[in-house]
Formats: sequence, structure tokens, C-alpha cells
Amino acid sequence: MSVFLILLACLLAITWLQAPLAMAQTEPQTTEEPPAQPVGEPTLTPIPPSSQPSPTEETPNLFGNSLTVLINARNDLELLATSELGRDRPEGWNGSLDINDPQLPLLIRLDLEVLARTLLGSDSRPEGWFGAIPSSVDAITRDIRHDLELLADEILPPDFRPPGWSGGEPLMRCDRSVQTLVQLLIQGGVFSPSADPAAPDYCQQIELEATRFAEVNLLSNPKAQEFGIFAFDPFATPPAYSVVTDFAVAFLDRSAINQVGVIPNGTGITPIGRSYAEFSKMTLVQGDGFLVFVDYRDTNLSEDEWRDLPNADTLGVEPFCGAEWCLGG
Repeated sequence: MSVFLILLACLLAITWLQAPLAMAQTEPQTTEEPPAQPVGEPTLTPIPPSSQPSPTEETPNLFGNSLTVLINARNDLELLATSELGRDRPEGWNGSLDINDPQLPLLIRLDLEVLARTLLGSDSRPEGWFGAIPSSVDAITRDIRHDLELLADEILPPDFRPPGWSGGEPLMRCDRSVQTLVQLLIQGGVFSPSADPAAPDYCQQIELEATRFAEVNLLSNPKAQEFGIFAFDPFATPPAYSVVTDFAVAFLDRSAINQVGVIPNGTGITPIGRSYAEFSKMTLVQGDGFLVFVDYRDTNLSEDEWRDLPNADTLGVEPFCGAEWCLGG
């Protein structure tokens, strides 16, 4: 099942939750009346776009949790421009960081496109570039960080960022649908990812983890179909698959060489792949803080279910073990 279909199913299930949130976000904000002006003076004074509020003024936050991400994106965008152009800036550059301007996300996005055009050309963009897509402030902000990191990867030496680079959450480097699904599950209170944010294949790990979680614990759960996806705790009932022996040895490889511990009896698991090597019985399972190989016969996974699993070698994931039972965990 594709990430898109899973995401669509999750979104449909919680559509009715969005109305109260939307109403809460549209409350009017009060503003102070300007002080009376002496006769002969103008009643309105234009404020230059670059002006910042004084420390004593209380400025409303127009962007919620996205404000810090926007400020960091502007900072990193300027650092990237300086590293390539020095003090010069391309024609059309606005440089805005006016947090009172509701158009700030669009202005930063515009400068990102201007810089990409200057450095790469009008018709060239890095693979996976999102581009300017009308959406919510949070989504536009997320897209800015995603594309800014892609541009930096394209322009700068491998694994290098200029001193002072703020960066963003690793999830923002992933595909739109993956980001949305993961955030939806987390905000629904049913999902805590265990993928390693520092791993080079983090986006592949988190995509696989989130989709398998949704498939096994939500979309295939009778209670989810009866009460709604986020109307129950998927962990209040036993998991679909678990370890059924006291001797389930876990390994980081399908050849059963790199042993990392014994999975406790009753531990919930999600099978995601298996070894296709001849005579091998190893299956790749995911759980709370681990992604390891184990003999499928040490679980309640049937042989038919085991044979239906995809080849673990094609999944592009790196096994790890960080649970309490792991050796050195």
C-alpha cells in the first residue's frame, strides 16, 4: 500500500476534527490605537520593511511553531548566498525578516528561488525539489527547509555546511507525503518513531516505519474501523505479532552472525521483510527501539505470512538495536 493511500485514509478519518481547530485559529487579534498626534504632524508614519519592533513592544506571533523554522531558514539562506556570492545579492532579492509581515514565508521562498536560479540556472533544480506550492504556513515553511537543504547539497562540498548553519529537523528532508503521514500519526497520539535521525537513510527508515505502523495497527485493526483511527489506543490491545519464546535471539544480519541480544517473550513486533537466502528462516522485525533479524519460528508469524514478506535486502534499511534488552543498550 502506498504512502499516499495510507495518508488519504488517515486524513479522511479525522476530517471532522479539523473544524474546531480552524475556528480557534481565526480569533481576531486586538491592536492598540495609535497615540494622538500634535496638530500639523502626519497621522500615519510609513514603516520601512526592514524595521524591527522595539524590545518593549509586544509583537503577535503570526506563524506559530513555524516562526523559529522561518527565522532559521532565512539565516541559512543568507549564509549560503554569502558563501557563494560574498556580499552581493541577486537581482530581485528582498532579504526580508519582518516577522510582522504575513507574507514572510512567501518572501523567503522567493529569495530561495532567486538564489537557485542564480546558482544553477533558470531551468535547473536539484532532484526532489518541491518548488513553490500554495499551502498552509507550516507546509510552505517545511518546503523551504527541504529545498534549502537540497540546494546546499548541490552547491556545497559533501557533508559540509557554513559555520552558523541552523539546519532543521531531519524529517523535513523527506518526501512531502512521508512528512505529512508521520506528523499526522504523531499528532494523533498513536505513534512514536524509532528511526535513527542521524542515519543516512533516515527518510527510508521513517517511511517504512510509519507505513507499516499504519497498515498493521490502524488500517488493519477492527477497532480502528469501528471507532475511527484516532478514537482508540492501538497499544491498549495486544499487537498483531509478538515473540512467543524465551530464546528469540536477535541479529543485525540475516546470516545470524552479529548477535545483539534476546528479545523478551511477549514483545510486540512488526515483520517488515525476510531473508531470501536458501534455507534461511530469518525475518526482519521492527519494535520499540529496534529493527533486527530473528527466526520467524520464534514469533507467532505463520509460514505463509513469512513467505509473503518482501526481500529484506531490497528495503534499503539498516538494522539497529537500542532497546533495554539489547547488548549495550
